Amino acid sequence: IRKIYLGYEAGPGVGYHLFTLSNFVMNVESGINYQVEKRSGSDDVENFYFRIAEDITWKITPRLTLVEKAELFPRMENVEQFRARLSSTLSFPLWKNISFNLSVLDLYDTNPADGVDKNEIQIRSLLGISF
Repeated sequence: IRKIYLGYEAGPGVGYHLFTLSNFVMNVESGINYQVEKRSGSDDVENFYFRIAEDITWKITPRLTLVEKAELFPRMENVEQFRARLSSTLSFPLWKNISFNLSVLDLYDTNPADGVDKNEIQIRSLLGISF
């Protein structure tokens, strides 16, 4: 779908716990990412990006948790080119260490592979198992 047959990213960062309450936690983070995408049908991508991110974990009720993450990756050489990743997950425990999770993921890239939309939204449902 995204015409990427191999991709990886890595990079250091530093974070801070902005809020730490009994049912609500918010973290902020910044850093640098190195990303490589081997694309089919268009030029490969190999870039450095700044990373600005936040994540929230909210225990809405004793049995319902919301986890939200937002990341912005402006390209170092040209900040008008960027990537963004937004995700939200609702988690509901079913039995002991098994939970039902519903996730929405939004991926945005100002420079996708040829023929690929800049914005991609994924909706996922899954059973989670904790160890």
